Amino acid sequence: MSRGLLSLLSLCMLVLFVSAKDSAKSTAQSSQAKPSSPNKHPKALFSTEKKKPSKAEREAVLADSGIPVDQRHNYTAEYRVPVSLGGSNAYANIEILPKSQIPLKHKVQKDLERKLRHGEISENEAQTRILNWNLEPLAKK
Repeated sequence: MSRGLLSLLSLCMLVLFVSAKDSAKSTAQSSQAKPSSPNKHPKALFSTEKKKPSKAEREAVLADSGIPVDQRHNYTAEYRVPVSLGGSNAYANIEILPKSQIPLKHKVQKDLERKLRHGEISENEAQTRILNWNLEPLAKK
């Protein structure tokens, strides 16, 4: 796949995730009975929400992907854009990766979380970069 097409695909996925996240936020905000305190930051950097897909979601994604049952132990389902980087818990945000790639993606994720926490990058940049995590210098080492 060409780099331009990959970037366009990543941008489209980011738009879908952000709009799903915004939709979920507005629904949650409208259902809250008491308003948040003005002294608190309106958006927590690291959420206590579900950090990984449920077992049922993982099984459904693996089944949807067409990976044979006897090969599924070689793969992991996780969020494309982790909750810690502003990703949503939506089914559309779940991807399948070979287990061999997980340590590299998590290494890039931790680096992006640190940079976001220290204000070195914006949340949008962190999300774009995690969508293209395999192009990050840390993933190539």
